[in-house]
Amino acid sequence: MWKEKLINFAKRFEHTAWGMSHFTRVYELTLKLADMRKLEIDQESLFAAAYLHDMGAFDPYRKKDIDHAEASANSCEEVLKSLGFPPEKIDKVKDIIRTHMYYAEPSGQIESVLFRDADILDFMGIIGIIRILSIVGKDTWAPNLNSAINLIRNFDKTLIHKLSSDQAKEIGVKRRGEMKAFLENLSEQTNKFKLL
Repeated sequence: MWKEKLINFAKRFEHTAWGMSHFTRVYELTLKLADMRKLEIDQESLFAAAYLHDMGAFDPYRKKDIDHAEASANSCEEVLKSLGFPPEKIDKVKDIIRTHMYYAEPSGQIESVLFRDADILDFMGIIGIIRILSIVGKDTWAPNLNSAINLIRNFDKTLIHKLSSDQAKEIGVKRRGEMKAFLENLSEQTNKFKLL
């Protein structure tokens, strides 16, 4: 079955912040958001997008000067065809992937909107903090601890406003509270971040 083949293919994209655990969390959270709204969605396209949406951040799919979402969308068709994925759904998978990042405009397809919300939520709360701290010194997003904390502070202020669905906003409020509590405690324990 193509799903098992896709999971085996995606296992090569292991990373502390955007690997298999992230792919699965975003897929499951998208399903939860759809269920909260009592929506029928294309679960096959979501599944495929979930496990391929960050492939453009990894070699050999990474392309210089091309956003990883675009590189992922450009590379997924060949992979999906080789796995036996329904070809009539590939364009939807590409749309979900292209618009998954918080800085992208959501498309009109409900799967894309909910998937983008789920991906944003995975940058929030305790899981978002852990993901960011896991890349300190390993990624340009967080070359050192100070930059990681600044990114968490920025995400605390901005990501809640990027969410589209009311259901995602409800979860986002809780996760933002987790980020605020972390940042307040860290500020207190580090003389307002001066002693990181």
